[in-house]
Amino acid sequence: AAPADKAKPSGAATGTPAGAPSSSAGTAVTLVGISAPSHDPYLAGSPQIYAGTPQVSALLGGQATYSTIQLKLKPGVSAGQALPELAKSVSASGAAATVRTADQQTTAAVQRLSGGRDVLTIVLLAFAAIAVLVSALVIANTFAVLVAQRVRELALLRCLGAARGQIRNSVLLEALVVGVLASLLGLALAVGVMAALVGWARTNPQSQFATLAVPPSALLIGFAAGVLMTLLAALVPARGATRVAPLAALRPVDGATVGNRKGVLRLVVGGLALLVGVLLLVVGAGSNQLLLSLPGGALSFLGLLLCATLFIPPLVSSVGKLAGPLGVPGKLASLNAVRNPGRTTATATALLIGVTLVSMMMTGAATARSAFDNALDRKFPVDVSVTGPHTNGQGLAAADVAAARAVPGITGTALVQPAGTFAGPAGAGNAAATGSAAGAGLDTVYSLDRSAVAMIRDKSAKLDNSTILMPKGTTDRTIAVKGQASQKDFSVVVMDSDSFPPSISSDAAQLLGGMPTAASAPGPSLWLAVDVKLSSQQQLDLRSSLAKALNVDEAQVGGASIERATFNQIIDVLLLVVTALLAVAVLIALIGVANTLSLSVLERTRESSLLRALGLTRGQLRGMLAVEAVLIAGVAALSGAVLGVFYGWAGAKSALGVMGAVVPAVPWLQLLAVLAVAVLAGLLASVLPARRAARLSPVAGLATE
Repeated sequence: AAPADKAKPSGAATGTPAGAPSSSAGTAVTLVGISAPSHDPYLAGSPQIYAGTPQVSALLGGQATYSTIQLKLKPGVSAGQALPELAKSVSASGAAATVRTADQQTTAAVQRLSGGRDVLTIVLLAFAAIAVLVSALVIANTFAVLVAQRVRELALLRCLGAARGQIRNSVLLEALVVGVLASLLGLALAVGVMAALVGWARTNPQSQFATLAVPPSALLIGFAAGVLMTLLAALVPARGATRVAPLAALRPVDGATVGNRKGVLRLVVGGLALLVGVLLLVVGAGSNQLLLSLPGGALSFLGLLLCATLFIPPLVSSVGKLAGPLGVPGKLASLNAVRNPGRTTATATALLIGVTLVSMMMTGAATARSAFDNALDRKFPVDVSVTGPHTNGQGLAAADVAAARAVPGITGTALVQPAGTFAGPAGAGNAAATGSAAGAGLDTVYSLDRSAVAMIRDKSAKLDNSTILMPKGTTDRTIAVKGQASQKDFSVVVMDSDSFPPSISSDAAQLLGGMPTAASAPGPSLWLAVDVKLSSQQQLDLRSSLAKALNVDEAQVGGASIERATFNQIIDVLLLVVTALLAVAVLIALIGVANTLSLSVLERTRESSLLRALGLTRGQLRGMLAVEAVLIAGVAALSGAVLGVFYGWAGAKSALGVMGAVVPAVPWLQLLAVLAVAVLAGLLASVLPARRAARLSPVAGLATE
C-alpha cells in the first residue's frame, strides 16, 4: 500500500480509482470535480474515476475489489515506523500484497519500466568519461603553457637554491588549487543547469512530476574526479618543470617516435590493442554480435590513440604541403605544426576523439534509418493502410476514399476488397498476415486496381489478369483462386515484403465473381500514399487525422510511413542529445588548440621577431599561425570523420544485422558540416595567440631570452 501520486482531486470525493463503468449498469452519478491526471506511467491513457465504495460497486455491478490501498498515517508516525506493523497485518489477513512506502513504490515502478537497468545514466556517464579524457589532455597542454611562461622565474628559483621537488610541488599545488576551484564551479554549474531544465520541464503539464535530486554521492564523485584529473594531467608538466636547470630555458621534450624507447613501447602496446580490437570488431559486425563489437571498437580506438604520435605528425606534414601556394607563411606553418610532435599529437588527439564520436553517431543514425526503411518495406507494402470496420461496426466503403483524400498530406487512395479464396497457406505466415476466410485452410485474396498497384513500395510489382502477387517465402508457382462464379489458376509473383496480402487485379476479380457465398473474409481496407515532403511529426499526426476523418480507432491506421516517422523521431532526439554532449568535448579540444598555439608562440618569440625583422609583416605572421591551427584541426577532424564512418557502420551492423542487410549510409552533408565547423573553430582559436605574437615588436622579441 503506497501513495503513488500525491496529487489530490480538485473538489472530488476521495476514494478508490475505479475502472471504466459498465455500459449495462446505467447508474446515474453526480460529477463533483475534475482531477489532474495521475503521473503514474502505468495509468497513462486509462480512464481515472474517483468515487466512493458504494458508487464503485454499483457501477461495476457487484462488490468492488482493490488492487492498491493508499493509507494516510497519523501525525507524528513515520512511514518507517508504520511499515513493519502494516506488513504484519497484511500477512495475518492472508492477502498476497506487498507493503511499501511512497519512495519504495516509486523505485519499484521505475525498475519495472526500465527492467532494473538505468541505461540512460550509463550512457550519460560514458559521455562524461569522454569529456574527462579530453579535458585531461587540454589541462596537460594548459600547464605546459604555464610552465613555459615562467621559464625565467623557475630558473631563477633554482639559482637561489630551490630543489627540484619544491618546483614540482609548486606546480602540483597550483594544479590542486585550480582543480578545487574549477570542480566547485563545475558542480554549481551542473546543479544550476539541471535546476533550469527541471523548471522548464515542470511548465509542461505532462512533466510536472519532474523534481531536482542532488545526491551527495554525485557531488563527492564529481568533485573528486575533477581534482584528481587535474592533478594527473598536471603531473607531466610538473616533471618538466623540474628539468629547468639554473640559467637554462625549458626546451621541448622529445615525443614518442620509432627512434626512442618510449615510441617503441607505445607502438607495440598500441599495435596489439589495435589488432585485437579490429579483429573483435570485424567478427562482431559479421556475426551481428554487439557484445563483441563494443569492446572491439573501444580497444581498437585505444590502440589508435596510443599510436597517434606515429601517424598524426606525418599526416599534418603531408597535408601541410597544400599550404605551399600561400608562400612563406604557409611553408613556415607546415614546419611549425610538427616541430613538437608530442604536443601536436596531444592537441590533435583531443579533437580526434570528439569528431570521431560525433561522426560515428551521425553515420550510425543514417545507417539505422536505412536499415529500418528496408525492414519496413518488407513489412508494409504501402505508405499507410487503414483496416475496418468503423467504430459503428460498418466496413470501409467507397465513401471513405473521398474522406481520406481530403486529409492534408494524402496524395493517393485505393480501396482494397476481398476477391476470392485459395487453399493455403502457400508460404510461411500467409494466413497470419492476411487473415483467413471461413473454412479450414482457406486464405483471402484481394483485388487491386491500378491506383493500388501504383502505391506498392516494391516497384517491381507487375500485375495482370493471369498473375497473383504473393508474400516473400511463397514456394508455389501457381495458385488456384476460387470466386463466387468461377475458379482460375494464377501464376505466382513473389514480392519482397513478407507480409504482402495475396492480390490479383480488379479485372481478374470481376471474372471470378467476387467472394464465395460460403466464405466470411475480413472487410475491405484502404491503401494510402503519403506526400514525401511531410516531416516526421506531420506523418505521425496523420494517424489521428485519418482516424478522425474515417471514424476508426488510431490502432487501425498503420503503415511504413507512420512507423518510419516514429523511428526517425526517436533517432533524431537521441542524435541531438548525443551530439550536444559530444560538442562539449569538441569545444574543450578546441581550447587545447588555442593553448598549443600559445605555447608555440612563446617558444618561438625570438624566431618570430627575427622573421619580422627580415620583412615578414604582421598579417603574414597572423596568417602563419592561422594556417598552423587549421592544419592541426583539419587533420584531426578529417581523421575523426573517417574513423567515425567506419565505427558507425560497424556498430549499426552489429546491432541491426539481425533485421537483414545493413548497407552503410554516409551522411556526407553532416560530415562536411562537422569538418567545416572544426576548421573554422581552429581558425578562431588562432586569433588570440596571433594577436599576441603580432603585437610584439621585432626589437623587443629579439631581446627576449
